[in-house]
Amino acid sequence: MSKFGPEWVAPVIVWLASADSKDVTGQVIEASGMILGIAEGWHRGPNTDNPPTDPTEVGTMVRKFISEMRPRSTWADVS
Repeated sequence: MSKFGPEWVAPVIVWLASADSKDVTGQVIEASGMILGIAEGWHRGPNTDNPPTDPTEVGTMVRKFISEMRPRSTWADVS
Protein backbone atom coordinates (compact mmCIF):
# COMPACT_ATOMS: atom_id res chain seq x y z
CA MET A 1 0.00 0.00 0.00
CA SER A 2 1.26 3.46 -0.89
CA LYS A 3 1.48 5.78 2.12
CA PHE A 4 -0.40 8.39 0.05
CA GLY A 5 -3.00 6.07 -1.47
CA PRO A 6 -6.75 6.63 -1.16
CA GLU A 7 -7.07 3.71 1.24
CA TRP A 8 -5.65 5.96 3.98
CA VAL A 9 -7.91 8.95 3.33
CA ALA A 10 -11.08 6.94 2.64
CA PRO A 11 -11.69 5.86 6.27
CA VAL A 12 -11.56 9.50 7.38
CA ILE A 13 -13.93 10.60 4.61
CA VAL A 14 -16.35 7.78 5.43
CA TRP A 15 -16.26 8.75 9.10
CA LEU A 16 -16.72 12.48 8.33
CA ALA A 17 -19.75 11.63 6.18
CA SER A 18 -21.28 9.58 8.99
CA ALA A 19 -23.59 10.73 11.77
CA ASP A 20 -20.85 9.83 14.25
CA SER A 21 -18.86 12.94 13.25
CA LYS A 22 -21.74 15.43 13.58
CA ASP A 23 -20.04 17.20 16.52
CA VAL A 24 -16.72 17.64 14.69
CA THR A 25 -16.74 20.81 12.61
CA GLY A 26 -14.23 23.43 11.54
CA GLN A 27 -11.27 21.07 11.91
CA VAL A 28 -8.46 20.30 9.49
CA ILE A 29 -7.67 16.59 9.57
CA GLU A 30 -4.39 15.32 8.14
CA ALA A 31 -4.54 11.75 6.87
CA SER A 32 -2.09 9.47 5.07
CA GLY A 33 -0.46 6.11 5.59
CA MET A 34 2.00 7.82 7.92
CA ILE A 35 -0.25 9.96 10.10
CA LEU A 36 -3.74 10.76 11.28
CA GLY A 37 -3.89 14.07 13.10
CA ILE A 38 -5.59 17.39 13.78
CA ALA A 39 -4.09 20.70 12.68
CA GLU A 40 -3.68 23.43 15.27
CA GLY A 41 -3.78 26.54 13.15
CA TRP A 42 -0.83 26.16 10.80
CA HIS A 43 0.86 23.63 13.10
CA ARG A 44 0.39 19.90 13.32
CA GLY A 45 -1.38 19.05 16.53
CA PRO A 46 -1.99 15.70 18.22
CA ASN A 47 -1.63 12.75 15.86
CA THR A 48 -0.68 9.09 15.50
CA ASP A 49 1.91 7.48 13.28
CA ASN A 50 -0.29 4.38 13.11
CA PRO A 51 -3.40 5.62 11.22
CA PRO A 52 -6.41 3.29 11.05
CA THR A 53 -7.76 1.73 7.87
CA ASP A 54 -11.14 1.06 9.50
CA PRO A 55 -13.58 4.03 9.54
CA THR A 56 -15.06 2.83 12.83
CA GLU A 57 -11.71 3.54 14.54
CA VAL A 58 -11.32 7.11 13.20
CA GLY A 59 -13.86 8.83 15.47
CA THR A 60 -12.26 7.69 18.71
CA MET A 61 -8.85 8.87 17.55
CA VAL A 62 -10.05 12.25 16.20
CA ARG A 63 -11.98 13.00 19.40
CA LYS A 64 -8.88 12.12 21.46
CA PHE A 65 -6.79 14.50 19.33
CA ILE A 66 -9.38 17.28 19.72
CA SER A 67 -9.35 16.82 23.51
CA GLU A 68 -5.54 17.11 23.50
CA MET A 69 -5.14 20.05 21.11
CA ARG A 70 -4.39 23.62 22.08
CA PRO A 71 -7.45 25.90 22.17
CA ARG A 72 -8.26 27.44 18.80
CA SER A 73 -8.06 31.20 18.40
CA THR A 74 -11.32 33.11 18.35
CA TRP A 75 -12.08 36.44 16.73
CA ALA A 76 -11.79 38.07 20.17
CA ASP A 77 -8.22 36.76 20.41
CA VAL A 78 -7.12 38.53 17.24
CA SER A 79 -9.19 41.71 17.21
